[in-house]
Amino acid sequence: MLKFVMVTACATFALSGCSASDEPAAVATQAEDPAPAETKAADADYVPAQQVADIPIERVEFADGENAITIADSITGYETVDYVLKLPAGVPLNVSMATQHTATYFNLIAPGEEDVAFFVGSTSGNQYEGMTELAGDYRIRVYMMRSAARREETADYRLEIIAG
Repeated sequence: MLKFVMVTACATFALSGCSASDEPAAVATQAEDPAPAETKAADADYVPAQQVADIPIERVEFADGENAITIADSITGYETVDYVLKLPAGVPLNVSMATQHTATYFNLIAPGEEDVAFFVGSTSGNQYEGMTELAGDYRIRVYMMRSAARREETADYRLEIIAG
């Protein structure tokens, strides 16, 4: 499992005049247990993410003092990835994805759920703004629609997450 630690100075990179040179490089490190036993016991409302089928989990954490992160990556074919972010209840959450691939989307899945999304990108678009209702691990599931996945297409994307 990798931990992405990257804060963007250009919050709307894909939609603005910023270039890749304006952005810091991502720092990927092996993540340790995301919620040590003492933290789990102290946060009784916390709902951790569980592994779902063969979908890889990438734990996302904000750098100290920051509330935004941008992840640049790609998927090919039926590949799917869950970006998991631990959030408290009652905070603003904004997730947006920029991609030139017209069949790549993200879904948002609440803590305690495995597959039932409260936001479905393929029907609602590639931007979500709302409030967290529960404390726990929120999943941002990036995927490609079957029509493109079966042709083994590749989609590059930039996922921006702002919380708080």
